[in-house]
Amino acid sequence: MAEDRDNKTEPATPKRKEEARKQGQVAVSRDVSTAAVLLGGVGLLGSMLPVGLLKMTEMTRQGLTLPYPGAWYREISIDQVYTILIQTGVTVGVLSLPIVAGVLVLGTVATLLQTGLLWRTTAFKLDWSRINPAKGFSRLASLRSVVELIKGLLKIAIITGVGLWASRHDVLHIPELIQFELSGVLPLAGSLAFKIGLAVSGAIALVAVLDYAYQRYEWERSLRMSKQEIKEEQKAAEGDPLIKGRVRTVQRELVKKRMLAAVKTADVVITNPTHLAVALKYDTATMAAPVVVAKGAGVIAERIRELARHHNVPVVENKFVARTVFKLVEVGKEIPHDLYRAVAEILAYVYRARGITA
Repeated sequence: MAEDRDNKTEPATPKRKEEARKQGQVAVSRDVSTAAVLLGGVGLLGSMLPVGLLKMTEMTRQGLTLPYPGAWYREISIDQVYTILIQTGVTVGVLSLPIVAGVLVLGTVATLLQTGLLWRTTAFKLDWSRINPAKGFSRLASLRSVVELIKGLLKIAIITGVGLWASRHDVLHIPELIQFELSGVLPLAGSLAFKIGLAVSGAIALVAVLDYAYQRYEWERSLRMSKQEIKEEQKAAEGDPLIKGRVRTVQRELVKKRMLAAVKTADVVITNPTHLAVALKYDTATMAAPVVVAKGAGVIAERIRELARHHNVPVVENKFVARTVFKLVEVGKEIPHDLYRAVAEILAYVYRARGITA
């Protein structure tokens, strides 16, 4: 196993990353979602704090100053209790709904930004091997578990330290709040909670950035590939070179056979005289210019000349036209405008020899 890890020195290919992603294996830091939720929650609390304190103070004052008779607790009805509870619940719900909704949205967005939409994940399939106690103890004792434990302890220490540092000047004044009225205690308590929450959230956000970088590094490291794996992946994607070479050979043979079969339909074969051969066809009713139906050099040129003689296709020697057409024109294409006159003279010669009027 250690040898396999040592061999995996190459970064993962996009295909490997996509396969890992489909299996649900992505770089995710839970601290990012936690930081987003805390920062969003603190921000929403801070924006709604003045309104919330005003509403809660007003509701508390009304409850404490209602002119109840001496035996009110005996005469109060169930309907009145329901009314008080509903009013209190509605007030708390209206104040907390934007915060709860905002926190849910922020947590979801923070997770989606890391993972994206994983509709085809197979990571949640039941794996009985994960229930094996022996493997469970081995995972607990693994290096990753130790790292996670150290990270957890560091986060607790950082959060505690930041919270104490942010409230170091206010903690000493908390006992003095007993001397204040309720209308003065709530704003001070809210301000202190907001200050501590903001400091702690900022610290967690910094930890989240570092943790995500670490999770990304671990994810990249876990997907590393050996050079042999990369070669096998490329072979699978592009196909076996031997098979591809064989397919190309067969395709060339088919093209050559079709091309040679078209020689019998040509009007003339132009040579230079032995090395090159070009077969031209011209139908005045369907073609704007003569078309190259076959061409070749060496053995192919010799085969074109043999087929031309076998099918009584005229063979004309013209080094310039043969070389130019062979070099510039692909099979199935028309000759260029610059060669119209030279080819027309050759075709006229062929037609005269056959007794055909062009």
